[in-house]
Amino acid sequence: MMRSLLLALALAAPLLPTREALALGEIFKLDTNGTEYCGHLDARKFTPKNDVDIWVRVDSTELITASFTPTFDEGTTWPIFGFTYETGKGKSAFHGGVFFEDFGWLTMQGDATWDKNTGAIKSLSGTFIQSELLEIGCFASGKFSTKKP
Repeated sequence: MMRSLLLALALAAPLLPTREALALGEIFKLDTNGTEYCGHLDARKFTPKNDVDIWVRVDSTELITASFTPTFDEGTTWPIFGFTYETGKGKSAFHGGVFFEDFGWLTMQGDATWDKNTGAIKSLSGTFIQSELLEIGCFASGKFSTKKP
């Protein structure tokens, strides 16, 4: 079960402010909504109530680290690389992705809102598509949003 995916994971990486005052190291829990497809006529809807728990840490305007654990334990993380563009006061857009050794992949795009004075990120949201991240032969697409843990 792909479970909403790593979205995240991710789903969220490149949604970061481009300013130098960016507050780095912030952690968010991802909420995902979408559909996972596994074979013919086998589709499963997922929501924040039945998705896979994923957390993201904003490492830079070009890197977000996603994890299956809120403490980012070794072996539970993966990087999402991308580009961030400031789109207005307190707003940025991002797109990014990751390709795994087993040929699974994730791509995402979205927006971030952030405090214009401190650079602290308030929220991340967007869309994602992934293939074979949690289950061979499955892919999923959907939307993500964040909340502070």
